Amino acid sequence: MKIDRLIGILSILLQEDKTTAPELAERFEVSRRTINRDIEDLCKAGIPIRTVQGTGGGISIMDGYRMDRTILTSKDMQMILAGLRSLDISVDGIPF
Repeated sequence: MKIDRLIGILSILLQEDKTTAPELAERFEVSRRTINRDIEDLCKAGIPIRTVQGTGGGISIMDGYRMDRTILTSKDMQMILAGLRSLDISVDGIPF
């Protein structure tokens, strides 16, 4: 499910300094293009993600946003989930 994957990607980005789209695609068994769309959705939800192309590049959360994931309260997680769920909508009956 898309929401589960978005939360999984967010969790990985909070735990690791950097990852790549191919690594995420393999981990979640989806295409690289799907991961790119997921990253775009996370950005739309207000998560400041930084991507760098080329050798040594990757996907990370901007340094100023780093936080200890243990400080997220249940309410924080609910707000993140609500933001991500709001992206999982359809336009004219066509799902994203």
